[in-house]
Amino acid sequence: MENKKSIFIIIEGCDNVGKDTQQNLIIKKLKDRVFHKIHYSALPFKDKDKHIIHSSKMYNEMFGIMKALKDSSISIIFNRSHLGESIYAPLYRGYSGDFVFDIEANHLPEVRDQVYLITLVNDPKTVLSRDDGKSFYEDEEGIRAEVDGFVRAHRTSKIKNKLLLDVGKMGPDEVSNIIVDFLSDAQVVYNEQQKKIEFE
Repeated sequence: MENKKSIFIIIEGCDNVGKDTQQNLIIKKLKDRVFHKIHYSALPFKDKDKHIIHSSKMYNEMFGIMKALKDSSISIIFNRSHLGESIYAPLYRGYSGDFVFDIEANHLPEVRDQVYLITLVNDPKTVLSRDDGKSFYEDEEGIRAEVDGFVRAHRTSKIKNKLLLDVGKMGPDEVSNIIVDFLSDAQVVYNEQQKKIEFE
């Protein structure tokens, strides 16, 4: 990444897979860049229509931020992003969240080369062993549904530069080394690897 134009890194995945840790390690290891951090949390609306309206606005504005900054030197890490809507909406809110892929398609052409998607997954048993009691899922089956959803959403996304990584038993530094290599190298190898991740 010798070109110091902005980059926009999206880190996705269910709870307890290490997103916060990897965000901080990226910032630490890519010392030649100044990053801003944006963390998207769940919206508070119980009303389905209100939730969809605000979610659509939020993610359109997210891509709007990227487009506004694409010619600057300001880089951003988005901790959680639009893909989560396509998983959590059908599992917990009773509607399809796949409208986020239309939002993505509308905005990506202007920033395609500057957006990097990193989706972290792990075996449901491992995720459950790290549970802090604050997640939507209630058991291993619920985690499996979320993990499978993130794998599907990652593969559906039209983001060009994307890494689907099963963190398994790796330590944080091992994971971050793979991520930093991904951010620096040709993407074709990683796009082939992502096809192999399945949780039976």
